[in-house]
Amino acid sequence: MTGNLFKITPIGLIYEENGRITAEVNGNLCKGLKYISLFSHIILLYRSETQPNILNTNLSQRVVKLEEVREKEGKLIIGSLSGMEVTRNLLYDIKPYFPNEDRVKNAMAPSRPFQSFPSLCKDSLTRLGTIQKQQGSCFLEIPENFETWSDALRGFSHIRVIWWFHKFEKECFRNTLECDPPYENAPKTGVFASRSPVRPNPIAMTTARIINIDKRTNRIQVSLLDCYDSTPLLGICPYLPERDFIPRYRLPQWLEHWPQWLDDRGFSAAQEPLLQKNPAELLFRYRKAMPESGSRIASFFASLQDMPLLSDQGIVVKGARQNNLKNIDVMIPYGKVTVVTGVSGSGKSSLAFDTIYAESQQRFLANMSLAERSQLSVPEKPDFDQISGLPPAIAISQNRINRNPRSTVGTATDLYTLLRTLFANIGVRHCPECGRVIKKMNAGEIVESLKNCKAGIVMKIRPFHDEKKVRTFLSADEMDTGYEEYLRTFDTAVRKALETGKGAIEVQLDGEEPFLLQTTEICCHCDYVLFELTATDFSFNNPESMCPVCSGLGRIMDIDPGLIVSDPDKSLLDGASPFWGSLRRFKTSPNANWMRGEILALADDMGINLERAWKELPEDFRTQAIYGSAGREVSFSYKNKNGRAGTITRPAEGAYNILKRLLQSGGTEKQNAMLEPFLHEKPCDCCKGERLKLESRLVTVADVRFPEAIRMNMEELLQWISGLPEVLNPAQAASVQPVLQEIYMKLSDYIRIGLGYLSLDRPVPTLSGGEWQRLQLVGQLGSGLSNILYILDEPTAGLHPKDYDKLMQIINKLKNLHNTVLIVEHSPAVIRAADNVIDIGKEAGQTGGYVIAQGTPSEIAENKDSETGLYLSGRKEIKRDHPAEAGNSRMIAITGIHGNNLKNISIQFPVNAMTCITGVSGSGKSTLVNYGILPAVRACAEKKAAANKKYDTITGAEDIRRIVHITQKPIGRSSQSTPATYTGLMDEIRILFSRTPTALRMGYSPGRFSYNSKDGQCPVCRGQGYKTLDAAFMLSAKTQCHLCKGRKFNENTLQVHYKEKNIAQVLDMSIREAAVFFDDNKKLSETLQLLNEIGLGYLTLGQSSLTLSGGEAQRIKLAAQLQQNSGGNILYLLDEPTAGLHFSDIRNLLILLDKIISNGNTVIVVEHNPDMIRSADWVIDLGPEGGDRGGRLVVQGTVSDLKKCSASHTGRIIKAY
Repeated sequence: MTGNLFKITPIGLIYEENGRITAEVNGNLCKGLKYISLFSHIILLYRSETQPNILNTNLSQRVVKLEEVREKEGKLIIGSLSGMEVTRNLLYDIKPYFPNEDRVKNAMAPSRPFQSFPSLCKDSLTRLGTIQKQQGSCFLEIPENFETWSDALRGFSHIRVIWWFHKFEKECFRNTLECDPPYENAPKTGVFASRSPVRPNPIAMTTARIINIDKRTNRIQVSLLDCYDSTPLLGICPYLPERDFIPRYRLPQWLEHWPQWLDDRGFSAAQEPLLQKNPAELLFRYRKAMPESGSRIASFFASLQDMPLLSDQGIVVKGARQNNLKNIDVMIPYGKVTVVTGVSGSGKSSLAFDTIYAESQQRFLANMSLAERSQLSVPEKPDFDQISGLPPAIAISQNRINRNPRSTVGTATDLYTLLRTLFANIGVRHCPECGRVIKKMNAGEIVESLKNCKAGIVMKIRPFHDEKKVRTFLSADEMDTGYEEYLRTFDTAVRKALETGKGAIEVQLDGEEPFLLQTTEICCHCDYVLFELTATDFSFNNPESMCPVCSGLGRIMDIDPGLIVSDPDKSLLDGASPFWGSLRRFKTSPNANWMRGEILALADDMGINLERAWKELPEDFRTQAIYGSAGREVSFSYKNKNGRAGTITRPAEGAYNILKRLLQSGGTEKQNAMLEPFLHEKPCDCCKGERLKLESRLVTVADVRFPEAIRMNMEELLQWISGLPEVLNPAQAASVQPVLQEIYMKLSDYIRIGLGYLSLDRPVPTLSGGEWQRLQLVGQLGSGLSNILYILDEPTAGLHPKDYDKLMQIINKLKNLHNTVLIVEHSPAVIRAADNVIDIGKEAGQTGGYVIAQGTPSEIAENKDSETGLYLSGRKEIKRDHPAEAGNSRMIAITGIHGNNLKNISIQFPVNAMTCITGVSGSGKSTLVNYGILPAVRACAEKKAAANKKYDTITGAEDIRRIVHITQKPIGRSSQSTPATYTGLMDEIRILFSRTPTALRMGYSPGRFSYNSKDGQCPVCRGQGYKTLDAAFMLSAKTQCHLCKGRKFNENTLQVHYKEKNIAQVLDMSIREAAVFFDDNKKLSETLQLLNEIGLGYLTLGQSSLTLSGGEAQRIKLAAQLQQNSGGNILYLLDEPTAGLHFSDIRNLLILLDKIISNGNTVIVVEHNPDMIRSADWVIDLGPEGGDRGGRLVVQGTVSDLKKCSASHTGRIIKAY
């Protein structure tokens, strides 16, 4: 394929020999003719020397009867080709004639010859257009000469569509010549075409019904085609019954059950059929009593046994100097849990991740070839003297969440894959048309299941669709004389009935309702063919199994009628609707814009005064304005200033229908921008959010459909999985026992660590960092790895204190599998549960990086030099200096908050105070903020109604003028982003440098002092400070820039000094140093002092934002917001602000929050930290559990009220803290 020109390779010739027409394929393709002799007819695709019958090509297609097949010679004797002059025609494809693909019932064709359009024939193979799949429907998009094509196809009910299968051009799809039966499990294409194993040419030909020809969009809607979206359309051949219809045909025996007519049903997003019961359940009632094998569940799910610990030897680190580490020595014992703690910025991550983990990666990659290493991202070599005894390391952090919307909890944990395997192996399929069970069995299984009926059962067996050939049997007992003869007779009768019924028999037991048993995967009542069920059929990422409307996302963008009129208090003339805009201006100077003109025409027709507010207009008019006049014509006359005039008369389409049409047509960029204000996301109308095609959604195990299993949370799924061994027959249970055991063990561990509320269809991007880390942690248990060093980054983040013990159980499981665990953590509960503690400090930044203490938790608590020890021992504690009196404050109340798992709750919280929202993981805290507090207060502050609100009312927020929501998302995605650039400090610093005498003399502007500026940056490294060496088959390596020595600026820029410091030296200052350096500049001093107060004094001004933790990024955002928003009446919403904070840092944070509150503001924090909770003025506790068992208001009030609530997990923790 080159551009729009497509090249195909001849596979042989058609010629006349001894009065007989022969199609001969090239010798290397002879094996592709295997089994073709079992078909009576074939379709040839060849080069026509006269006028071709496939329009837009130089090709013809013809159905011919096979008279003789000489497979070894590659010759097919086909008799004659009526109306065709055979010379030596090039042959391009051979397709067996399948009646369910090629035989059309009641096809219509006009009397005129379709060859009357010679302009549509070509002498080459070029692109005619594109096959588009939209909302499950199939369209042939023809951009040029569509009028001619419309005339050419007028009167034809069906066409043959020729298309290019460009998705399968790789050599791996052309690596075999044999097409082995059964064809039922093979692709629905020809021997040599499309997705067949033998395919010299990636072309396909499919018969389709014409549903609609739309001249407005240049598209022909046809019945479903087995191709991908945006497939190149090459040509069209009208279906002629006299040429293409074969009344009598022969198929291989294994295909005789296939339908005899083309399935040309169009796509329908109709309601799913009612699923009918599996006939195997009726058979089960009539089975002989089987000996009990005892409880299968007890032996089915076995737990992992604890393994012995390793020796006491450990990892020895000597002279670590990475980042701010001060040449430290530490020893991490094998087979133990070691916690690294210390104040924020002290060097914990520098030791655990930047030194130990980075060196482990370096050593692992050193065993690979340079070519292999060049494909990987490798951390830089850390700075240390010696590290001995270092095992392979796995880092489990919070900041590597997969942001792909297709990634779910199920896919990330492999539970989705395991369930796909389970359903593919024992799933029961149902017909998408009628809901009947389609259960394929072999003949032996059918005989075995029937002969196991209890003695004395009357069995009537007949071939399907044959009322006459009924055989009646009385089931015999094994002890009866003549039992062997009975079995032989019974076996023969069943197999004969299956042969006569084309693989299906109807069975009636004791006069009950007859049921079907079959050896084929086809609904015998609807002629609906299903192909072999595999795990791929349950993948929403596979184009062939995903929902055709939403492409496997489960959600679609649609027009929301409620957004068309945004301000119902205004009139349409004054802009009540952004759709029509300012109609007053348009009415003054009208033009032929019918989109606006129709609303004026409709108002004139109905006698409506458009000066009135929208909400005051008659309901009938409002309905027609939105949804159209139902075919009633209205007229609009216009005459503008340019003298253009006219009258348009047509039905009013309605704003909703216009927007819907533009959305479905996939308009221009300008049209898409116009649509955006009216769009909202909603569950897919077709799959109802289940993401899969209908055939896959209807597969059941124990009467549970696959999407229903995926929607379960982990606790519900475990309960269902646990019961399966009792409801499955022994053979089924045995076949899937390893899968069920794996699912059971995984689910048990996820529930134990407090994630039982998560459903498998939960998108990964919606998880918190802590949830994501715990999912990864449990995933490592299933790996079975031993002698590994696991490095964890604050695994308690986002975890309720009640689940800390469960977290430590999982960590200890990892330890007991002969592994060593290193944890960066601040939680006192985890520190106390560790075997060993390394306390880094004493302060942060350049004054940190020392080992203050190392030993057991009790030894750390007794160390007077350890800040951590002081808090662990209780000699220091976190207290607010000036808590507010919440009971005397004015309250903001929000009622009826719902969405996700929230149960229509109503809350209240005090202004000018600190409120803490608590609850176990998954209890609904984020939903309360995002669906309740945030939109409700924002609507009050902005004085406008919230769209699609998930709450009823809000009161008491009239004085709130702004809401500031601060999350832990990164403050920059570029290495050039720094604390100085984000907070605006850099702008002021550049101005100061530009005002120095040297800069003024040289004419330097403030932009000169930016390393992003070509004027100021180093010309070699372009402001990066380093050069990256990218050499073929070598690792990428960063080296300090030889010209600027890492300073980022060129020499001329560095000649400018402010207070004897150049710009690079200023950026190397810590925030604490900069606060002193700029103490005479009020603007800079205030911001720097604020950053220092919230515990960020150790950061340097020029430190890359990519190196900041979530907690550090959040505090920088908080400082920036405080600088921008002076004054009171602001609501600050903070998401887990203590993440990554040491005890002393939390104390500093509380001082800052008190400062915010004292300025007349309100603070709400979402928190799990006990010190923050007990320091709050007001607490809103959600729960009592997570998921469906959460979403309720457990208690709200003061900390004292919280402690008194026995139903609150949080209350019990705080009471005992």
